[in-house]
Amino acid sequence: MKRLIIAFFLLVPILVNASDYSSAIFYFLSGIEKAEKGYYRDAVVDLENALRFDPSSSELRSELGSLYLRIGELEKAEKVLKEALEKNPKNRGALLLLGGLYSARKENEKAKNIYKTCIETFEEDTECYINLASLFLLEGKLEEAKRVYEEVISYEPENIIALYYLGRIDAEMRNYAEAKEYLKRVLEIRPAFEMALFDLATIYEIEGEAEKAKEIYERILAFNPSNITVRNRIANIYVREKNYEKAITELEKLSEIDRKDLSIRVKIGLLHLELGHFEEAIREFDLFLATNPNNSTVRMYLGHALKAKGLYKNAIEEFLKIPADSAEFESSLRALTYLYIKANLIDEGIQKLKEFLEKAKEKREILSLLSALYEEKEDYKSGIAVLEEALRLDPENLDTLYSLGMLYEKSGKTDEALKFMQKIIEKDPDHPDALNFVGYTWAEKNTNLDEAEKMIKKALSKKPDAGYIIDSLGWVYFKKGKLKEALDHILKAHQLIPDDPTVCEHLADIYAALDQYELAIEYLEKSIELEKKEEKKKELKRKIVELKEKIGKKN
Repeated sequence: MKRLIIAFFLLVPILVNASDYSSAIFYFLSGIEKAEKGYYRDAVVDLENALRFDPSSSELRSELGSLYLRIGELEKAEKVLKEALEKNPKNRGALLLLGGLYSARKENEKAKNIYKTCIETFEEDTECYINLASLFLLEGKLEEAKRVYEEVISYEPENIIALYYLGRIDAEMRNYAEAKEYLKRVLEIRPAFEMALFDLATIYEIEGEAEKAKEIYERILAFNPSNITVRNRIANIYVREKNYEKAITELEKLSEIDRKDLSIRVKIGLLHLELGHFEEAIREFDLFLATNPNNSTVRMYLGHALKAKGLYKNAIEEFLKIPADSAEFESSLRALTYLYIKANLIDEGIQKLKEFLEKAKEKREILSLLSALYEEKEDYKSGIAVLEEALRLDPENLDTLYSLGMLYEKSGKTDEALKFMQKIIEKDPDHPDALNFVGYTWAEKNTNLDEAEKMIKKALSKKPDAGYIIDSLGWVYFKKGKLKEALDHILKAHQLIPDDPTVCEHLADIYAALDQYELAIEYLEKSIELEKKEEKKKELKRKIVELKEKIGKKN
């Protein structure tokens, strides 16, 4: 207040009429006192009265403009501040207030012009520069803002605001080395500048220097242990490093700080799930759902945790609670199909999917899943029937065409299956699975072997690491009598899919053709262990008997 009183005595001219002078002083002092107590409207009345007694005062107008801004009278503020500048173009307070008013109203060009005037008038007034730079930042004009902040530090080399924003601008422009230098200069001046520490740590994260980032985040926590954002950042670094135990520790601390944020418990549950701590994961998801029972996403997580623990029936119960109008519904149906198979509840699954089918608007996905259950039951006729219904709903759907082809193949109608696969190739000449199916089928029939080889190689170019396609190519080579190439490919396929009974049988056939009967028998026995169908097992056992007879004759 003393500063304002002194300014008034210095700047208010001595009037000829002493009573006007004393009245102006009286109203000015009264207004300032009321303003300091927060009675801004009363203060406005007093300063308006003061101005009546001293109509030529630029400073009175500046103070009045400040009060108008406080009470939201922006038009009056603009008018009186313009008058203040007419009276005294070098009124710094009026310039800054008017610039701030235009900036608040997003009249950026007007604001910039005011700040430029301020800079021209007060060449080394860094506040004017900083205000101008902030407008360039708001407009995304980083180069212009940077030039203005550089002007500031040419006058004030340790101006923290300018140094900090230069660091932020360089970071935004991905000039990370320069950004770090500016931020380090800020921290030399003010070591506990939290925003500068945070931005520096962020740059280290971007550059992949996680340890340096963590070290700086820890510095922030040393003086602000309740910083939620920083604790989240540290936890996320540990997650990226797959150090889930430490991530859980950080999230537990975070949960202590913010007990109301139950999403933290969900994150902890997901990390436990990743670590295979299924009971802990289930506990966390249960706790969340106790107060948020309609959250389908977490219900989904709980279902997966129960599934991973082998509690299939419990998992089914959870997935069935997910409503049909939720974003997770389709995923829940896929999970349910898997669970009905694993729990050997195929008929129950079929019945449940039929119930969903009656209510669903989009039926194709449900029909596809229903066919999978029929396939597991080896009821290929019913599976084909529901897929044909799905195909009527969406005749161009390649997934449905492929699934139909596979079911016809499993039902023994290979020629019918081929028609579907060839139809897919007509629509999508690069479809790897259809190409592989046709190529392998021709190889099995010992026909079109050159064309089969081309098709399978094309499929392999789309899926170079697919063991089943590599096996198909090896099988073509076998049919062509190229036993070395066949063995190389099918051994590679076996490495990729060691639990596939067909690949083991193929290896046995190749070793038998190479007269390595003992190895052939070894792979046939592996195939028998992996095979589910009894009829196929009998066929494999017959092959073993034949090979043993050959060994006997050889000896």
